[in-house]
Amino acid sequence: MAEATPELKTYHGNCHCGAFKFTLKVPEITSVMGCNCSICFRKDYKWVFPGPGGFTIDKGEGTLKDYEFGPKSMAHQFCPTCGTGVMGKRHGQPAGMDIGINAQTITDLHIPSLGINIYDGKALEPAYIPHPFKGPEPIAEIENAKIYTGSCHCGNVTLALKTKGPLTEGHEFIQGCNCSICSRNGTILIYPLATQVSIHASTPTTPYTFGRALQSHEFCPICGLSIYIRKLSVSPEHFAKWITDGRDQGEWEKRMPVDLRNFEGVEWDKMKIPVANNKDIEPKYEV
Repeated sequence: MAEATPELKTYHGNCHCGAFKFTLKVPEITSVMGCNCSICFRKDYKWVFPGPGGFTIDKGEGTLKDYEFGPKSMAHQFCPTCGTGVMGKRHGQPAGMDIGINAQTITDLHIPSLGINIYDGKALEPAYIPHPFKGPEPIAEIENAKIYTGSCHCGNVTLALKTKGPLTEGHEFIQGCNCSICSRNGTILIYPLATQVSIHASTPTTPYTFGRALQSHEFCPICGLSIYIRKLSVSPEHFAKWITDGRDQGEWEKRMPVDLRNFEGVEWDKMKIPVANNKDIEPKYEV
């Protein structure tokens, strides 16, 4: 007796700015694939493979930008406006079997409640070689400092972070976030003073601002990696309208949130990273 065809469920998704929208018609998504390779870890990709006929572009066909590296077996596609990594297209695969979707871009899909199948992409050859830091040391004066260096995936942007010691000692505030942009980008942010960070970009980062317009999310225009959050110069009235928890504007402006996923040598296995519940902060995100 033939097995019954699984019932299909309709899902919708989009990059953050809404320039690219899509529909999936697939069996209910109960699990996703996680990968620890150099780019999937940086973007915290969670993959869904819709299969033949399961993926439809509703808006923005041809607008995503390709990024390829290594053996160039897959084009990683991201929105050039907001930086959202949306999908991957595998070369040499049959039509419909060549597409992987970043599940973080699917509307109302609660990733933490899903099963995660781990793929050891880090073990594949050729191994990813980290890019050396190309800029000056951060200017903060810290005795017995520890410096972490890193880069976006393509090496266009390199970074250095100066701290009082290993991050495991708790000198810096670090957290994940479930807001509309951080969940899509998979960022884990560290919040040092701007003087503790040095960023060197051969091609300038691309700014993306939305919502409260207090800051811009800066990403690499070549590989789409989220780099840091730049505080914008806003009036005290504008600041007070959106920041109502008593924070001082001057102190707030001195901080430079940076995506910790881009740094080498971070002691991930020795740290527990909290996740802030910011998805409902006003104004609420709408596509």
